[in-house]
Amino acid sequence: MLTAASLRMLAPSSSLAQSQEIEVAFLSDIHLQDIYATLHSADFKGVFHPKTGKYATIRSMKSQLNSTRLFNENYFAFIQALEDLKHKGIRLVVLPGDFTDDGQPMNVLALQGILDQYAEACGMRFFLTTGNHDPVKPFGGIGGKKDFLAADGSEQAIAGDADFFPSEKVAVSSQINYWGYEEITHALSDFGFFPAAQDLFWAHPFQELDVDGYDYRRAMENSRLDQRLYKTENSEKLVPDASYVVEPVAGVWLLALDGNVYTLSGANWSGSSVGFNQAVTAKRHQLDWIKKVAMEAEKRGKTLISFSHYPLVDFHDTASDAMKSLFGEQKFQLARVPSRETSREYTNAGIRIHFAGHMHINDTGVFTDAASGKTLVNVQVPSLAAFPPAYKTLTFPEPGIAEIATIQLEAVDRMDEFFDLYRREQQWLLQTNDPKRWDPRILHANDYLDYTRNHLLQLTKSRFIPSDWPENLAVLLRGLRLEELDRWTSMRPETGEVFLREKLQKLNGPKRRDGFSPELIDDFYLVKNGDELGKNLIPPVRLRFYEGLFSELAERPLSEEQALDAQLVRFFYIFEKLFHSLPSDHFFIDLQKGKVKRVGAVADS
Repeated sequence: MLTAASLRMLAPSSSLAQSQEIEVAFLSDIHLQDIYATLHSADFKGVFHPKTGKYATIRSMKSQLNSTRLFNENYFAFIQALEDLKHKGIRLVVLPGDFTDDGQPMNVLALQGILDQYAEACGMRFFLTTGNHDPVKPFGGIGGKKDFLAADGSEQAIAGDADFFPSEKVAVSSQINYWGYEEITHALSDFGFFPAAQDLFWAHPFQELDVDGYDYRRAMENSRLDQRLYKTENSEKLVPDASYVVEPVAGVWLLALDGNVYTLSGANWSGSSVGFNQAVTAKRHQLDWIKKVAMEAEKRGKTLISFSHYPLVDFHDTASDAMKSLFGEQKFQLARVPSRETSREYTNAGIRIHFAGHMHINDTGVFTDAASGKTLVNVQVPSLAAFPPAYKTLTFPEPGIAEIATIQLEAVDRMDEFFDLYRREQQWLLQTNDPKRWDPRILHANDYLDYTRNHLLQLTKSRFIPSDWPENLAVLLRGLRLEELDRWTSMRPETGEVFLREKLQKLNGPKRRDGFSPELIDDFYLVKNGDELGKNLIPPVRLRFYEGLFSELAERPLSEEQALDAQLVRFFYIFEKLFHSLPSDHFFIDLQKGKVKRVGAVADS
């Protein structure tokens, strides 16, 4: 177990100026939607909710269960997390992007009101960076959604223009349009995008890093968005870059990286969700600036904490190449995985610790450049709108040592506020024989953690398996009993292939049942998305079974002639990588060496 003495042995000798009292919280991918918004629409004002006496502006449950995130209950989760921070006395709060549903006026202004409230009442400071959902387009535009819940349980389309959805009956509201950088950063100007009087230092990529001569008034004059523009790759059009570095407390620099990349096709702007694999070239100016910031931070003994919406290191525990081989390069959001070259660039630029969101997963990744010996630790902050619903905190128990804790949300006040409205929706789906009826058992959730887990399980069945998995592999994994898998591991590949083909034929036969045995694939997603938090929800007997299975398959050869056998071996190779991952729940990081150690463990790296 790590003790104060062992922490001192880990600490670097350099004079990193940091206080033991500093604590920073990271709340990512909130995807805030105003659940009681004023739409200013003559066509639709929401669903009257007898429980509250208000008109709810919520999305349908059918829509939520076909999305990688919730749209409605995450509002309450965000408030719960802020209340938690208030009681813990944490005053520095970072939001690494996707802080709104899609950067719409009603949602940006709702976020502004919430942050203003906690800033005024609790003295919290909020520091934001943009995600691909805020802003969706750099200069805004007409937007809309087709899946708001209507009074009878059907879905209502809302858009900024009646012709936005040609085949739908559209309720027109400007509140659902896309805001661009100008509007979003103006509304949220108090939350990092511009200098604040209490900051010790603030700068952006398009000005000199004059730390010694820093002047707040001059910084304000130079921070206008029209002075923070860069030229996009495929046009002469200039686009804002909302990156900044700020010193909110002595000794700590927060580096906010705007990783959004946009392209122009004709008159239409489109954003990308790829992240730094594109930004590394499209925003080369930003990378050059990071090098200067890192050099200044090191020279002055500042602890540099980088955050962005996008990750900088493989978040699949080095299993991404194997996943591409088995599932395909465009599956499992693999296009979003930073390449080794991308990780190398930002590591050598001087980033040592980076907090990211975007992927809605809990993970820790480490990249070390063999040539330079430099290391970057990427901390994936889970989403409050998906499983596992959690946030991270950062403290410094010793100079040069960061301690990361993951706080999972379980009980969330008002979580079931809209459940009666969803039951009305369920009745509508039954009456209209809608083929996409959802399983009402999700409304039996014990708490918010259970709710998000059920959301993931239903999403796995309805979306992930059909879209991402080779059909035969999915059928086998859902149909093989654990004792059959155990028996398969002892077979030679040729024998195993025959066994699997016979089993597949039975599973696809006339007596096939849709239910199968979903535990194995469900466990895989619990681990892939939740890491240690997901493993905590898997029964110990299955955890022990997986450990034994991984051990049995460690030396099993791969033969392309044994297609099913090879697929199954590859799958368990991937599962084992995710299963035996770096610490992601509660751990220490040596900021100089890039070593990661689980709290209470003797040796993790």
